[in-house]
Amino acid sequence: MTSPPTSLTIDIRPAPARVWTPTGVNIYKKHFDKSNEKLKEHISNASIKTYGQIAKVLQVDTVTSLANGRNTFLLAGTGFGKSRIAEMYYQLIPGRYKAVVLVLNPLDTLGDNQVLEKVQAGFTAINLTKLTFNEQTAKEILIGDYQFVYLSPEIFLNSKMFQDLYYSSTFQNRIALIVIDEAHMIYIWGIVESGPAEKTNILSLAPSRQRAFSTVVWETWGSATLSEQ
Repeated sequence: MTSPPTSLTIDIRPAPARVWTPTGVNIYKKHFDKSNEKLKEHISNASIKTYGQIAKVLQVDTVTSLANGRNTFLLAGTGFGKSRIAEMYYQLIPGRYKAVVLVLNPLDTLGDNQVLEKVQAGFTAINLTKLTFNEQTAKEILIGDYQFVYLSPEIFLNSKMFQDLYYSSTFQNRIALIVIDEAHMIYIWGIVESGPAEKTNILSLAPSRQRAFSTVVWETWGSATLSEQ
């Protein structure tokens, strides 16, 4: 049986390279001023220093795409190292921003596993579920206590408290990246462009021209959630 393609990345939003924002999150100026070739070289070297191994070409390309302000789609097999891409991108951002990576997960259990992974890697992280998301947690997220915030479909679709948090100017200015894990789940959640008006539209997650953060959507070949649909 022939294996599916290992990976594919596509820019889905035409945009000028390297958006600099006066209010939101920016990468280090020294990286912002680099050419794509020099930036890729830095990302590759940083991966060796941080993880003790050479980054995959597509990992480097995807991080570079995000640094250029592009919304990006990534298709990759299980075990490719997609979650590491967000970490590599985060390392390009100065700590003073207290930036947040927001991850939409198809399953609560995936968020629990990824929080553990991020904590072990030295990041602060939380998985928002009906049991963990409350006013105190919302305040902690708003002030930047968590670098990675994992979000369940229930919270994303049904929580007014999350909607108030997400659309606040303070939180908008902290967002460094939005990750949508398992692209096919967007349709199952009912948040595609043609979905009901009362539901949050997936396009509303994308940055406006005034925002510097990007969105990365990825899909996994052979994922459990895909095989169940």
